[in-house]
Amino acid sequence: MHYKFWGLSKNPFEIHPDPDFLYLSDQHREALSHLKYAVLAKKPFLLLTGDIGVGKTTLLNYFLRDLKKRKDVVLIPIFNPNLTTEDFYSLLAKEIFKSEERNESKSVFLFRFREKLSQLQSEEKILVLVIDEAQSASIPLLEELRLLANVAAEFPAMVTILVGQPDLLQKLEAPELTSLRQRLSFRYHLGPFQDFKDVKDYIAMRLIRAGSPRNRIFTDEAIGLIYEYSQGVPRVINIIADHAMINAYLNKQSLVHKDSVLEAVKEVKHLIPAKAKKISLSRQKSQKRFNWKRFLPFIFFLILTIILLTYWFEAWNFQKVNSLFKNLLEAQ
Repeated sequence: MHYKFWGLSKNPFEIHPDPDFLYLSDQHREALSHLKYAVLAKKPFLLLTGDIGVGKTTLLNYFLRDLKKRKDVVLIPIFNPNLTTEDFYSLLAKEIFKSEERNESKSVFLFRFREKLSQLQSEEKILVLVIDEAQSASIPLLEELRLLANVAAEFPAMVTILVGQPDLLQKLEAPELTSLRQRLSFRYHLGPFQDFKDVKDYIAMRLIRAGSPRNRIFTDEAIGLIYEYSQGVPRVINIIADHAMINAYLNKQSLVHKDSVLEAVKEVKHLIPAKAKKISLSRQKSQKRFNWKRFLPFIFFLILTIILLTYWFEAWNFQKVNSLFKNLLEAQ
């Protein structure tokens, strides 16, 4: 594989959310602190949003891995909330009570659920319900979360964490979800990397964790282009960087230069954020205007030549006319 060309043991830019490759920018560190505090302080609801590809699920997997080590936490992660109400309660019953009963009524489940929370409180434990991709949950299902919160209000032993894309915020604005919306204790929005240093450190971190025997594979100019075209979105960074490494490998280059990145951008241009495309187009236009300056010496020389030729031609004509005029006078 191409990554072995640089002595790596694995592909550093796989796009699956591997917690071992989490880079904690200031934003990611702050989001992780919110998640940890919500559990520690037993806050009923926490909302974490972010655009596609900014690393929400990678961060969540990192957080869940730590939670699984805690003996005082009963963890229920749901990664696909596109469920009917019946399936949702069946899943909860299976995870909480280790029950395979699918015909249990909601009233029976809620009674057992109340008893379970009372038990957890007495044992100084906490139930953490984590729902990823929560924007795909239906409004009826989100209403059920509000119902569970009502039951859990008597026992501070449950935390619900909703993770999703910004569409989730719009869905929560539905009138029937007003009560749920008012229960959100914390909100945090995770954005892309904000500067070149974060992107440079992110790429270096992934190379090191993939087994890089050296600290330099991408030139700073190449990283600058990756930052520009990815707009700091980690998933897009991974895709561009991976393609750039393949291009450099095919050309047997010891470093990934800007040419390999530009070629990669052409290959994945459908993934480039719209803002980056506008910046690139503006830069190309600027470069085209700048390229005309290369011809300024030639243009100056041409204009000077034309002026001199014009002056010489006019002087020659003047002398010719003057000579003709003298000849006419002498003839008279």
